[in-house]
Amino acid sequence: MPSRILPLALPLILVATATAQDTRVPVLPAVPDDYSNVELPQHFLENAFPANDPFQNAVIDNDNTPADNPVTDDGAMLGRVLFYDRKLSANGTVSCASCHLQEDGFSDPNAFSEGFAGGFTRRNSMGLANARFYEPGKFFWDERAATLEDQVLMPFQDEVEMGLTLEQLVSIVSAQDYYPQLFVNAFGDPAVDSDRIAKALAQFVRSMVSVNSRYDQGRALVDGPLDDFPNFSNQENRGKQLFMNRDGGAGAGGPVTCADCHVTEAFISPFRGTSHDSGTSAATNNGLDAVSTDDLGIAEATGNIDDTGKFKVPSLRNIAETAPYMHDGRFDTLNQVLNFYDGDIENHAQLSDVLRGNNDRAIQINLNGGERNDIVAFLRTLSDEAFMSDAKFSDPFVNANEAPDAPKVQATNLSTRSLVSPGDGVLIPGFVINGTGSKTLLIRGVGPALTDFGVTNALTSPELTLYQGGTAIATNRGWTTSPDAALIASTAETIGAFAFGSGSADSALLATVSPGAYTVHLASADNQTGSGLVEIYDAGGDESATLVNLSARAEIAPGGDALIPGFVVVGEGARTYLIRAIGPTLADFGVTSAMPDPQLTLYRDGVLVSMNDNWSDSGNAAQTETTAGNVGAFALDPDSADAALTIALVPGAYTVHVTGVDGSSGTVLVEVYAVP
Repeated sequence: MPSRILPLALPLILVATATAQDTRVPVLPAVPDDYSNVELPQHFLENAFPANDPFQNAVIDNDNTPADNPVTDDGAMLGRVLFYDRKLSANGTVSCASCHLQEDGFSDPNAFSEGFAGGFTRRNSMGLANARFYEPGKFFWDERAATLEDQVLMPFQDEVEMGLTLEQLVSIVSAQDYYPQLFVNAFGDPAVDSDRIAKALAQFVRSMVSVNSRYDQGRALVDGPLDDFPNFSNQENRGKQLFMNRDGGAGAGGPVTCADCHVTEAFISPFRGTSHDSGTSAATNNGLDAVSTDDLGIAEATGNIDDTGKFKVPSLRNIAETAPYMHDGRFDTLNQVLNFYDGDIENHAQLSDVLRGNNDRAIQINLNGGERNDIVAFLRTLSDEAFMSDAKFSDPFVNANEAPDAPKVQATNLSTRSLVSPGDGVLIPGFVINGTGSKTLLIRGVGPALTDFGVTNALTSPELTLYQGGTAIATNRGWTTSPDAALIASTAETIGAFAFGSGSADSALLATVSPGAYTVHLASADNQTGSGLVEIYDAGGDESATLVNLSARAEIAPGGDALIPGFVVVGEGARTYLIRAIGPTLADFGVTSAMPDPQLTLYRDGVLVSMNDNWSDSGNAAQTETTAGNVGAFALDPDSADAALTIALVPGAYTVHVTGVDGSSGTVLVEVYAVP
């Protein structure tokens, strides 16, 4: 069906972005930091507690790293960027690091964390140090995440915290030009999906191993954890004995010590198989309340009444820096925590057996003021200042104007294939040259040569004309008739274009053009209908002049010849592109046959990269809206069914396929913009 050509220079309608977007970019080392080869001290590799201690094992025995996601340097570096990227929230204002601050031991100094829209989380943010070491592998205070890989995706999807769907998360990550190479480094190719995001974030979190506190430094000087440490004060050594020595510990020689619930020398949550274990969880009810009402703890995840009021026990590493304490942040200081254990443990029905006496009542530790101060002094030795200031765990983002110039990446080949018919059925792609100086282009109108690629209805006699505005500046029918035929052939070979036969009726021309907007008309010279391909190659000239925009319009019907624009990206690194398939909005420009609901699919070297149906459903809709205004594209109504992608692309050959949802047909305009 012939289609009337929509003018490519459409009125510009600027729109305001819905939310303020984070414009920072990451600056990373050329060689990734060492995340994968953390040297664990000997006291992490073996259990040196006395044999009569029923709760202890080696720290390493609690490693929850899965076989399919070991920590790698490139994977953790990608995770670091994801962890600090504020763009990965519904309004671009919060990141994972907003609730897990490095200087606070990767916890939140507030009792509850503020989400993207000003709401607050239900529980306090737990510190992340040594998250790798918890053998059950479950996360959150209620252990609702079965693995760390599950856990890291949940805040993105939380309606209070970050407010996205996984599809939106993937689209936002895909749109940032700093991610493709990071995904290539971590996973071998630039494909973005939620599984890879989860794995990279989990690698970064598991790499947060804290092993350089004063405790670790002193422990390296003695044979066992119960020995006095030569680098400790008398008070700190007394506090250590009270904390972990069963013969003279916090129970004044009784059956309980602090180390019964903060096990190993990483001071982590109890492991499975201990008296803490209910069968569904090894978490602990520590008697904070007599009954559980608003927060049932682990029971909310397991459905087991025996888990009511139980919560995962946090690691005590950097505990002096991670106030407030408990799942609801009810205690502001370590002294308040010890005062609670000293005499305020409630006799909850699910109270841990460790905290229940022979009379079936809650025990009270009964520390005096000096003993409480001793334990607090010991707990402060668990702070790892090097960990909390280590640059490899820090925020890599800087203001865009502070970042070094990115490598130059550009499109060097634009192409459009569609059905060409007599009369109005001319294929008219448009393109824009930006910059200064001139650019030499090889422009080809391919018809007969398409049969070499299995096209059975190839255009038999294509005629090619290049226009600037309404003025024809070059034309060709039959490339061998051109006085530049020999140069056309050698240029095609140099830039990697497939060769035309010496007598073929395909058309081609070489043109040197200045910056501006151009259109190429491919018509049928013999009044026949067939598939035609327009190719526009960068053949040299001023480096500042670049191909930045391709647009083409065609009528699309189910089962018919589709409009398939293509382009090639070259250079190093990645560049952001705005790609749009406009259907419904064409009606605003007088197109009566506009496709009601186009779907856009992008392929790289034949492999699916991304797709979109309705542009405003993507996670980076605000970025798409702003980008359209920045590149001079007309605005789309937020409720329109037009499709669009804002996506960062690494070098490769790309094609854009447009189909109608539910088999719909109609006129579609496809636009490809290289974003400055």
